[in-house]
Amino acid sequence: MFSIARLTFQEASKKRIFLLTLLLSAVFLGLYGAALHLFAKEFVKIQSAPGGVQLIARQVIGQQLLGAGLYFSSFLLALLALLASVGSIASEIENGLLQAIVSKPIHRREIVLGKFLGYGILLTVYALLLYGGIMLLNGHYNHPALTTLTSGNLIAGAAVFLLQPLLLLAVALLFSTLFRTLTAGIVSVLLYALSVVGGFIEQIGGLIDRSDLVNTGIAVSLVIPSDTLFRKLMSIVAGSNSSPLASLAAGPFGVTAPPSNLMLAYIILYIVASIWLAIRVFKKKEL
Repeated sequence: MFSIARLTFQEASKKRIFLLTLLLSAVFLGLYGAALHLFAKEFVKIQSAPGGVQLIARQVIGQQLLGAGLYFSSFLLALLALLASVGSIASEIENGLLQAIVSKPIHRREIVLGKFLGYGILLTVYALLLYGGIMLLNGHYNHPALTTLTSGNLIAGAAVFLLQPLLLLAVALLFSTLFRTLTAGIVSVLLYALSVVGGFIEQIGGLIDRSDLVNTGIAVSLVIPSDTLFRKLMSIVAGSNSSPLASLAAGPFGVTAPPSNLMLAYIILYIVASIWLAIRVFKKKEL
């Protein structure tokens, strides 16, 4: 298993999609930092406003800027997790590479687990660097958005941020055992898009107090809960659970109803179940 993981890590780190994602991440962080710098200069101009108005404006705008940074970094993570791993098994079946591997004394479950571990380590390192970059930029230019952030919440936020690519990785591996590479890629991307739409539907439902929209969003999150992790992340790092300005700062990147810890437990079980199903399917698959 560990040999498969090492080879997977080495192969994935050389893929064009990984190098392209690194380039896009560097460009994104540069543009995001420049935008935060400009907004920080604008915040100085509203210091003449009454204290309460100034506090509310900086808090509301600051949380939206923080949310935008974490949202688009989550998108980059999803891009890498899906596109890099969705053909990890299907493409090797198609080109006959796995036939040579399974002929050796190695269990098929070790192949699936090794690939999950290899990609998981790569995504974890990338996610930590991206999360650290976003939080450092906000700490420097957008400190009001982090006034309620504790070191414990910072670490908890990092853990939730890491769950996002691991969830999508588990789903991509499952579809890679079920379908051909192109089909697996299309289905994985569509599911991710469904999660994004469901998250916005639930967010809008919470803002206008429509329980039917909220329930629709929750139903979608049970099918593919990637957007739920982003909302949980925002509730942790932006203090949406306790902030009196949470309703004002909700917006497209905020949280109207923070997901519960029970939902986190469901997501962890979802990841485990996806890997278990991938192993079961791959064991029975004819190569």
